[in-house]
Amino acid sequence: MYADALERDKLDRLFSVINKRAGHWLAIQVEAAKIALSDSEAHLLALDEIADGLTHQLTRSQFDEAIVHQIDSVTQTIGRLLQDAGISAAQIDTVFFTGGASAVPLLRERVAALLPQAAKVEGDRYGSIGSGLALDAMRRFG
Repeated sequence: MYADALERDKLDRLFSVINKRAGHWLAIQVEAAKIALSDSEAHLLALDEIADGLTHQLTRSQFDEAIVHQIDSVTQTIGRLLQDAGISAAQIDTVFFTGGASAVPLLRERVAALLPQAAKVEGDRYGSIGSGLALDAMRRFG
């Protein structure tokens, strides 16, 4: 219950987000922080919509810690894919990085370690996924 909460100010902030219907705004701020932390070691998250002057410093190491389980899942999937295909990592000659998440340094590092001999090729970080979906929709429904 609210009366028993140890940090009521944090609950008040959550209620403020809900009451202001600022959930999408907050999601956009988090996405911007993810993008920023893909290119820098730290990012100051401005949360003025919640409370005047409210900020939170985020670091790449915090980001990495938050996503390590998802990265582990991706690398395990790549390992199973290689096993199911009956090929070794050395037989992969190219890795195509596309989509926004492909800019995440921890993901890139893990994939590069798993497929060290593969050339790294860059796609359109923010447009290729949508383009691919549009092409697939055109093929299926056009």
